[in-house]
Amino acid sequence: MDRIIISEIPSGIWNFHYYFRGSIDRTDKTLDEYLEERNVSWVFGDSKDSNLRVYKEENIRNGLVSYRRLKNEYQKRFQDIPFINLNGEAQEYSRFSYLIADPSKTYAVAPGSRFHRLYFPCFWSDPKLELWQDRMDRICWIGRPLPERIRLAREIDKMGIGLDIYSRDPWPLPNWKGYAENEVETSRNYKYRIVFENSLNDLYHSEKLFHCIRSGCVTFYIADENLELPHLKGSYLKCDRYNLEERDQLCDKVVNSMENFMFTDRWEVYSRREFFNLIINYAIKANQ
Repeated sequence: MDRIIISEIPSGIWNFHYYFRGSIDRTDKTLDEYLEERNVSWVFGDSKDSNLRVYKEENIRNGLVSYRRLKNEYQKRFQDIPFINLNGEAQEYSRFSYLIADPSKTYAVAPGSRFHRLYFPCFWSDPKLELWQDRMDRICWIGRPLPERIRLAREIDKMGIGLDIYSRDPWPLPNWKGYAENEVETSRNYKYRIVFENSLNDLYHSEKLFHCIRSGCVTFYIADENLELPHLKGSYLKCDRYNLEERDQLCDKVVNSMENFMFTDRWEVYSRREFFNLIINYAIKANQ
């Protein structure tokens, strides 16, 4: 196959310019360098010479379908260019996109039983676990003040566990500390952190858990009960009363698992290299 041309169709909420800065894995290799190695030209915008179009699904706002969305759907159905859909939204927030999507061509962060699993591309950083014991023996929580989260925070307060909360929007609790300018640096002051996914349905899994682990926090994770993450086995704790109360006895094993995860190739399911490999390999297969 000659040089691969991949067109990234513009999106109102998720574009890949950012990923071209910084490394694609634990090396210093940039995405530009990696694409050149794989003989790929990446085009921001459409191209009639494309071997693959990359669509990023968007929400419908105010009940209106945009001209861009209509154009995209026309291209998918009536123009003979292979394409791939990437959906980074939960199904309850993007129902129309999930409803009309072709399951064979769609990768999603909330795949349910119909779609392929999509992992958000992330940047690796040293979790500095050798300094874990020097951190505050408290729980950090970075997230919006949704009702079910506020209820859980109050339960943790009643258990007598130290909890500090950060968000742009204020929580109606005295342990709200304001906005965290740098999520990772703020988290590195704490031994523990809570991650509460934006959706608890359809096997939704975002980048939040990985970002927490790369900050070196032992994570109490709340997600769809049916979600399985074998690549992260042992690297986090389910957020329940037992694990919260017994965290001192459980943390050593979790910290060891986190170190093994971050310093082996297990973490690469979240790497930029694997994210773009998914798209490149899809383009190759679609053009064979």
